[in-house]
Amino acid sequence: MTNNGGEMQRHELEGLKNLGPVSSRQLRAVGIETIQQLEKAGPVQAFQLVADLFPGETSVTFLYALQGALLDIPLNQITPEDKERLREAVRGAA
Repeated sequence: MTNNGGEMQRHELEGLKNLGPVSSRQLRAVGIETIQQLEKAGPVQAFQLVADLFPGETSVTFLYALQGALLDIPLNQITPEDKERLREAVRGAA
């Protein structure tokens, strides 16, 4: 643990399943800096924000990773039905 609140916040997202330094950096770049902000945005909005800012670096796998991070499960445990629902939601948001 650190006494520096900013440092704790920086590592908070990386502590979630499926999210590492690159994903966390991308989320912070679009203004999602905490788990609470990610929960509020949800996986579809967070994915869309990152995809808009980093179009060449974002794939549907990142969408699944975000969902898994919020559910605290590995992305490979997301059901095919949930994956399809997420893809449809992204298409609807575009």
